[in-house]
Amino acid sequence: MDWKEKRVLVTGGTGFIGSHLVDRLIELGSSVTVLDKITEENSNNVRHHKGKISLIDSDITELGKEHGTFDYVFHLAALTVPALCDKKPKEAFETNVTGTFNVLKFAVDNGIKKVVFPSTALVYGKKYLPIDENHPLELRGVYSITKKLGEDLCDTYINDYGLKIVYIRLFNVYGPRQPRNFFLPTVISQALKDKHIEIWTDKTTRDFIFVSDVVNAFLKVCESDFVGGPLNIGSGKETKVIDIARKVAEKYGATIKVLDNAPPGIMRLQCNNDKARKLLNWEPKVEFDKGLELTIEWYKQN
Repeated sequence: MDWKEKRVLVTGGTGFIGSHLVDRLIELGSSVTVLDKITEENSNNVRHHKGKISLIDSDITELGKEHGTFDYVFHLAALTVPALCDKKPKEAFETNVTGTFNVLKFAVDNGIKKVVFPSTALVYGKKYLPIDENHPLELRGVYSITKKLGEDLCDTYINDYGLKIVYIRLFNVYGPRQPRNFFLPTVISQALKDKHIEIWTDKTTRDFIFVSDVVNAFLKVCESDFVGGPLNIGSGKETKVIDIARKVAEKYGATIKVLDNAPPGIMRLQCNNDKARKLLNWEPKVEFDKGLELTIEWYKQN
């Protein structure tokens, strides 16, 4: 599909993943509108596009026809930090559930061609690895509950209104611009500033996927005939978080302390991405060490 001059709305487009998606859409020549709660910090993520994008400072629950006419919607606006969702369940529900309902209603009312909705691998349980889309679910905490409710809303709008939606379950996305309350930015920040890294446990594993690979998946999803979900997007590789901490520590001469605390979420994560590879002709291209290097460099400069 030629993205040139396509009218695209990116909710949450000043955020970590959203801003990288905006970068790519601008590169492809799309007409991009970003709707987000604008702060000084997140506006920096798209300031290099000043004059090239329409920027709307608005809550997602207030999205309406007056905000424009679009061909496609990438709905990334969400409260994404699990611990924060547990502390602010009302805000999490309003943003992640009511906000998603509002986007889907907007899409039906305004003839949107396709909606892409990112959910999370945190909805999965711990029965087997690698985790495919048929893996049993085990919802823990407000964040995973609200994202699953978002998926359910997507299914309803597909079945009852014929809206073309794809919902994706993302594994551990990382890269430049990620907020510092996530694992990798925390480790990098501790190493750069304190020369000392603390991690919860040395037993946890995660499936880390670089943000540009996720953006590529978003675009391929939109270009494909596939409708529905879930669709796993992850690297397919299980990585020990202690190994990552050691790589960062070695690079900056930092020490490591393992706290031996119970980790948030499940102990191990590894994505089975066969379905995405087959349906989208997609595959992750950025090896972890290269992605880590790019991420560290960005935090050094910012």
